[in-house]
Amino acid sequence: MTDSGDHEEADFIPEDFPTAPGPALVLLLGAAVVGILTGLVGIAFLVLLRRGDALREILTASLHAWPPFFGWLVLSALVSGAVAAAAWMVERFAPTAKGSGVPYVEKILRGNGQPRHAWVLPVKFLGGWLALSSGLVLGREGPLVQIGAVIGEKVGRHFPGLRGAWKSLMAAGAGAGLATAFNAPVGGTIFVLEEVFRKITPQTFILTATAASVSVFLQRAVFHMPQDYAVPVIPEAPAQAVWLFFLFGTAIGILGVLYNRLLLGLLAFGERLNKIPVPLRAAAIGFLMGSVAWFAPRWVGGGDDITQSILASRSEVWLLLGIASLRFFIGPLSYSAGTPGGLFAPIIALGAIVGAAAGALNHALLPELVPSPLAFAVAGMAAFFTASIRAPLTGIVICLEMTGCYSLFFPMLATCLGAYIIPTLLKDAPIYDALADRDGRNK
Repeated sequence: MTDSGDHEEADFIPEDFPTAPGPALVLLLGAAVVGILTGLVGIAFLVLLRRGDALREILTASLHAWPPFFGWLVLSALVSGAVAAAAWMVERFAPTAKGSGVPYVEKILRGNGQPRHAWVLPVKFLGGWLALSSGLVLGREGPLVQIGAVIGEKVGRHFPGLRGAWKSLMAAGAGAGLATAFNAPVGGTIFVLEEVFRKITPQTFILTATAASVSVFLQRAVFHMPQDYAVPVIPEAPAQAVWLFFLFGTAIGILGVLYNRLLLGLLAFGERLNKIPVPLRAAAIGFLMGSVAWFAPRWVGGGDDITQSILASRSEVWLLLGIASLRFFIGPLSYSAGTPGGLFAPIIALGAIVGAAAGALNHALLPELVPSPLAFAVAGMAAFFTASIRAPLTGIVICLEMTGCYSLFFPMLATCLGAYIIPTLLKDAPIYDALADRDGRNK
């Protein structure tokens, strides 16, 4: 446990990587160890999460054989209990494990505070598994980023002679956690540089890239985990279509602003219900999510199955818009439950859904400019990420690594440009900055 303020090196992360062989080798080995540990814990979390999702689907199918009222009631009650248990674990043992954990990690790495990591790792792992397996519209990256940060900080404490080692390796662990979540080593590295620190320094790049590379090496070479989505070959969009992608990005920018404000509004509304215990509020949200799962079992959860289905085949526009409308609301509602869980995966899925609908319409109207609707689906994934989080390079690279659609880099760039400009002009704060400001005001 490192809750005390006895470590003066907390305030300092060297920008330059050490040139002396001894310290350089120690830091590299430390980053590799962080990558190994984060990768192993992250892979275990992902495997268990897949089994949890499968268990929920099997249970839902089995309960549909019951009389409808009793089947719905049992499923909703079980989801309600799981969500309440996850929220109770956070409130009782590790309040800093609530939500994605990214704003808290950024606060520690950018500032002078000491991390309060006691119980965070088990609460993030078990609470995150309960929340995500129950069907909340949350992302797996939130738990894994904070788990990686905890591992990095703990490993770094073993090198007290190297100033700032724990903080440098904490950043490396956060990047490795994101890399493991999406099987995206470059995206995990850029995330730390672009979103966490918002600058590139040699030490941060080298250590984060090392940890992220090692963690994903375990995924791919040892455990044979492929890229997240299997995507058919998408015809390259002609350069003349770039204006369509830019305009689509501006529309996504508006949606991103609305999504952020809805999320913050639901969090504020929950705070006004402070006389109701947090686990009870979470139970109510869980009951509602269980009801959604009863009627639309494939529309809940982080959204990987929905995204894969969209990228593998065409869907009706009205169906896509219906899914998007529902998840646009239940995503922020899920986050307001106070359980562990991230924002990335649901936002990416929402972008894919909206993009697929826009792509279908553009393909019908301008087939020579939009040979495949899937180009808009992939671009939408990065664009919604950009509109909400305001980290376009991270969003583009992660989505490219997840899909393998590297030929779409130019359309994605144009789409993310539009998605970035609109929130900036509307003076909408990036969601993690807004969450950090909100947490600071509530202390």
